[in-house]
Amino acid sequence: MHIESFLFVITLCALPPLINGHARMVEPPTRNTLWRFGFNTPPNYEDNQLFCGGIKVQWQDNGGKCGVCGDPYNGVRAHETGGLMARNITIRNYVPGSVVDVVIELIANHAGSDVKMNKKESDFVETEECFENLKLGNDSDHFALTGKEPRGMYGIAVKLPEKRECKHCILRWQWNAANNWGKCEDGKERVGCGPQETYRNCADVRISYDYGIRGGLRSL
Repeated sequence: MHIESFLFVITLCALPPLINGHARMVEPPTRNTLWRFGFNTPPNYEDNQLFCGGIKVQWQDNGGKCGVCGDPYNGVRAHETGGLMARNITIRNYVPGSVVDVVIELIANHAGSDVKMNKKESDFVETEECFENLKLGNDSDHFALTGKEPRGMYGIAVKLPEKRECKHCILRWQWNAANNWGKCEDGKERVGCGPQETYRNCADVRISYDYGIRGGLRSL
């Protein structure tokens, strides 16, 4: 079984109902949110908290390492291929080279920077080494929040690679927050420097010339 993986790094934060803070990708639906969209998958009531176990677990316990799809590096990898939440269900069909809509739900804006998408072929389980950068729809390689944007849904156009097909791909959203106090490279201390929280969500999609482009979403 071959799976191609796409990494999408973004600076956003969102809050699902009844849970305080954090973020999630809602389009395409991710492994952690499938249950909210009618799929027969286990519910994850903390689907906005795939943040590598939190800043302490990620940076103090694991030296900055994180599970490929947001699970704690030293914990159960439920959201990676072979895990409880990864049911091998491809959600969306895309055409190579097309510009697709990715939607993030934002409610607690922690600022941050970078929007990227990466990809690589792996034999079964996703690995960090399998990713390479992709562009946004406007050919930019990053998207940044200042921390002042209001809560709500944010649509981001992402360009898929030309002439690349895959029966099963992994689309990954990553948000590097920038709201914690830390030491900067110039030796001074300020908000946004030093270790920060990292959020990740993975979605399963297909990319092929056999499929039409899914209808675009309304701008949010």
